[in-house]
Amino acid sequence: MRKVWKKMTFLASGLTLGLAALGGIGASSAWAGEVVLYSSNQPELLDVIAQGFKEKTGHTMTSVRMGTGEAMKRIAAERANPLCDVFWSGDLSVLDNAKADFAPYKSPEARDLDAGMVDKDALWTASNTHLMVFMVNTELVPEADLPKSWADLLEPRWKGKIVMANPDKSGTAYAQVYGVYKMFGDEGLAKLVDNATILDSSSLVYKGTAEGEFPLGITMEYAAFRYVAGGNKNVKLIYPSDGVISAPEGAAVIKGCKHPEEAQLLVDYLLSKEVEDMIFEKYYRRPARPDAAAIEGLPATSSLNILKAFDPAEASELKNVILSKWKKLVLNK
Repeated sequence: MRKVWKKMTFLASGLTLGLAALGGIGASSAWAGEVVLYSSNQPELLDVIAQGFKEKTGHTMTSVRMGTGEAMKRIAAERANPLCDVFWSGDLSVLDNAKADFAPYKSPEARDLDAGMVDKDALWTASNTHLMVFMVNTELVPEADLPKSWADLLEPRWKGKIVMANPDKSGTAYAQVYGVYKMFGDEGLAKLVDNATILDSSSLVYKGTAEGEFPLGITMEYAAFRYVAGGNKNVKLIYPSDGVISAPEGAAVIKGCKHPEEAQLLVDYLLSKEVEDMIFEKYYRRPARPDAAAIEGLPATSSLNILKAFDPAEASELKNVILSKWKKLVLNK
C-alpha cells in the first residue's frame, strides 16, 4: 500500500510541475479551443482576425459572414442550441434590440471607452464607430459650392443632387436619419427627403459618387476614404461642422454559447488597441477607443464636432417612430 501511495505522490508532483510549466507559457496556451463568430465584416478582415487570434491565444476562430439583420434572426432562432459564440460589428441600435440573446461581459479592454460605448448591463461593447460624411465628387461640385454643414445640405439648392441609402434597409442610413432628426426635428426630415434620392444599398451610394454618377453621397467615412487612399483625385470628404454623426458598431457574447471562455478572449482581442489600430490602418474603420492611433489622411476624432445628441439606446427606441415618419414623407414626395 505504501508503494502505491508513493507512486501516486510522484505522479501528482509531476502533474503540478507540468501545470506550472504551462502557466509559464500563459493560460491561453494551456489548451487549444475554438470559437464561432458571426460577422458582417468583409472576408479578408475576418481572415486577418482569425490568424491573429490563433497566434495570440492558440484558439481557432471560425467565422460565418452575413448581414447584421440576418445574424440577429439566426441567433434568435438558435436560442435553444446556440451555434455562434460571438457576434461582431453590428450597429448598436440593432444590437440593443437583440440584448435578450447576449450574455453580460465587461471586457478589461472596455475600461477607457466613453459613455454610451458600453451597454449599461455589459451586453454589448462598441469596437469601432462609423463617422457619417458627405462624399463629394469634385468634378461635379465646384469648390465654392461645397456644403459645410447639414444645414447647408438641407437647402433647396441641393434638391436632386444628394444620394443616400434606404434607412429601412441600412443601419448606417438610419443613423444618418436619426442624427438629422435630433438636430432639426420633423422639419429636417422633410427637407432631407425632399432633397435626396434614396438608393437600395449603401454600396450604391459611395460607388456611384466615386464614379461620377452622383454629385454628393451621404455615407460612411471608411467607405469614402478607400477611394481617396486608392488615388481617386475627384473624391473629397466633408465632416459637417454642425455635428458629425458617429454611429458605433459593437461585439457581444452569445447567451448560452458553447465556448464562453474563448468567446470572452475573442471579444478582448477585438477590443484591444493593437487590433483596433490595425483595422483602422488597413481598413479605415475608426476605433471606438479614445487612445487609437491616428492615420495619415484622416482627422483625429478629437478635432471634429461629434454630435453629442446621438444616443444608440434612444435611436433604438425611436426607430419605428422615425421610420414611420420617413416613409410617410417619401410617399408624399
